[in-house]
Amino acid sequence: MRTSYLFGEQASIHDVVEPQKQQTARALENLPAEAILARPSEELIAELVERFRLDVPVLQRAATMQLPNEEIDIDVSGDPMRGIFDRSKPFYVKGTAIRISVPFTGEDALFKFGTAPYPYGQPIPGELDGNSVVLTYVAEHPDPAAVRKDFDNRLDGIEQVLQMARGTAEEWNRRLAELVRQRLEQRRSKLERDRGLTLGYPAAPETQRATAKATPRLRHKDRDPEYDLFLSHASEDKESIARPLYAVLVAASVSVWFDEAVLKLGDSLRQKIDQGLARCRYGVVILSPNFLSKRWPQRELDGLVARETSSGEKAILPIWHQLDRDTLLRYLPTLADRVAGHSDEGVEALVRKILEVLKS
Repeated sequence: MRTSYLFGEQASIHDVVEPQKQQTARALENLPAEAILARPSEELIAELVERFRLDVPVLQRAATMQLPNEEIDIDVSGDPMRGIFDRSKPFYVKGTAIRISVPFTGEDALFKFGTAPYPYGQPIPGELDGNSVVLTYVAEHPDPAAVRKDFDNRLDGIEQVLQMARGTAEEWNRRLAELVRQRLEQRRSKLERDRGLTLGYPAAPETQRATAKATPRLRHKDRDPEYDLFLSHASEDKESIARPLYAVLVAASVSVWFDEAVLKLGDSLRQKIDQGLARCRYGVVILSPNFLSKRWPQRELDGLVARETSSGEKAILPIWHQLDRDTLLRYLPTLADRVAGHSDEGVEALVRKILEVLKS
C-alpha cells in the first residue's frame, strides 16, 4: 500500500503568508465602493479578517478512536532475514493494517506545509479524512505496545510541527486586522472625498445618477471567463456527488474548476481558489451538512456572494445534498428560498439543468 504524508508539500508555512498578504490586498482593492460607503467599517474588517486569518490545527488527542483493523498484503521481498530466492518481484504475506482517527480543529490545508520545505522538514506518515488525522501502522504480527508507541511518536511530531507553525500564523493574524483597517480607511477617505468633489455645476437628479452608475456593469459575455463553472464542495462529499458531477460535466464539454484537477504540488490553495472564482461564469455550490461545517467551502461561497452583490448577476447554482430546508435556514437563510437542484435527482438530471443555465 502507498504511504501518504502530512507536511509533504514543497512550500513551507512561511511561503503561505506572502500569498495570503497578496490575496488580502486584492480583496480590499476589489471591494465595491458602495459596500465600503454603506456598511460599517468594523463589519467589513471582521469579515475580511475571518476570511484571511490562518487557524493552525489543534489535535483533539483525548478523542482518538481506533478504526476497524484490516487484513492486507505486505510485500516482504526486501526483508533480508527471509529465505526468498527470487527478490526481483514482490513476495507477499498477510498482514494487518491498524488505524486510528484523531479529530482536529483549524484549517486542514495547513497540514500540507511544514515549517521548512523538504528535505529540511521531514513529512510525517498520515492522511486527512474530513476533520480527522488518520494514522496507519502495518505489520505481519503487530505488537500493540509498539503500535501505540509509534502512533504517539507521530502525533507528538505532528503537534511539534504545528506548534512551530503557530508562531508564524499568529504573527500574520495580529498584523491582518491592522492591515485591513489601514487600507479600508484609505479607500473610504478617498471615496468620501471624491463624492464631495464639485465643479460648481448643478447636481444631476438621483434617477439620472443611478442610470449613469449602472451603465458600466459587465455582462457575462464581456468577461471572457476561463471556466464555465467553479465546483464548490466539502471534501467529504467528493466521492458521493462532486467527482461524479465533474466527470459528467466534462463529458458534456463543460470547463470546470475542480480542485483535484487543477491544484498541483506546492500550489497556494487560497490563491488558486481566488483565481478560479474570478475566472468562472458560475459557481456550482454543493450544499450539505459537511459543507456547512467547513470553513474553506464557505469562503468559496463568500466569494461568489460578493460577486453577485457587486455585479447584480446570478453567480451561484446551488445543489442540495443530504440536506433539509430547516438546516439550511439555520446556517444560510439567504439561499434557502433559491431554486436549487437536489442530488437525489441524479447526476444526469443535474447536468441537464446546469447546461440550460449555461446556454441562456
